[in-house]
Amino acid sequence: EMLEVLLPPAQNHGRGVVDFQFFAIDNLRRGMGKMKDKFNHLVTSARDNMSTQAQVQRAVLSIIRAKNLDQLLEVLTTDLLTLFDVDVVRLAIESNAAGLYDTYYSEHNYSGICFVPVNTAQAALTGETVRLIGDTHNEPPIGFEMIFADCSNLVRSCALLRLDLENVGKPAILAFGVRDSNHFNVSQGSDLLGFLGAVMAVSLDRCLNEVELPV
Repeated sequence: EMLEVLLPPAQNHGRGVVDFQFFAIDNLRRGMGKMKDKFNHLVTSARDNMSTQAQVQRAVLSIIRAKNLDQLLEVLTTDLLTLFDVDVVRLAIESNAAGLYDTYYSEHNYSGICFVPVNTAQAALTGETVRLIGDTHNEPPIGFEMIFADCSNLVRSCALLRLDLENVGKPAILAFGVRDSNHFNVSQGSDLLGFLGAVMAVSLDRCLNEVELPV
């Protein structure tokens, strides 16, 4: 550690003579510092990815174990909320009758199901499968107030996952919201979240097909 910060004294070899040893050692020391920073960043990223992978795996198991819509909503409001350490999880389902629904959310848990107008998923995700937003106050997605109804002022960062429901014929949105800005951001990987959304879409499509929900 001392060798990383100590430098040999520059030597005077006479007029017009430069001691390149001093600059070479200094350059090596700086290069070593940059490599250590990159290594530490790589280790941190690997740990974060492993943690996210474990979270998604446990979430997927909870989702596929749900046998009906009630159990799936219980997973949404309890398991996913805890596993991903977020403040709210919403399942926004597109419906022609979205304006007729008046869903109540407890102030202790804003997670649950909500209904949004047709084409909201396409507009909110701008055609993507997963959209990560760092600051919803400066960059609110289309339909933000409806997706996070009653708690939009709380949510400062969010992740939106498009769910394609084959039997229902309309997409839905699985939305995670947190009170801290930049919790989600565009620099983060989204493959695992995309997989989670695909699993949720299959389970939700099956559950909705078994109930008479006017969507």
